[in-house]
Amino acid sequence: MIDNEKLAEAARNELALLWRDLEAACRSAVDGRWSMECDSVVDRIKELTAVVGPTPWQEVPLVFVETRLYQEIHLAIGIDTEVKAWQIAEAKALAEALRQT
Repeated sequence: MIDNEKLAEAARNELALLWRDLEAACRSAVDGRWSMECDSVVDRIKELTAVVGPTPWQEVPLVFVETRLYQEIHLAIGIDTEVKAWQIAEAKALAEALRQT
């Protein structure tokens, strides 16, 4: 018998990993920004998000939240994931502080 809760948890974990895959795909793109591989990963993110909901923005590479890609991907599938500018600023400051230690 299929355990739906375990299946949903596995899908949420995979979704979080897909955001890291998108970061890697962007880094390896010829222009260092976007490629067909990026498009493919975004399609997979959209598919899983529609099933299990969005990955919390705090678990996504900050660059995607700062550039609003995170929010735009979700808006494309009808999910509002607005992140306040002050939240992004706090996350960025924390990341910088951690980087300096």
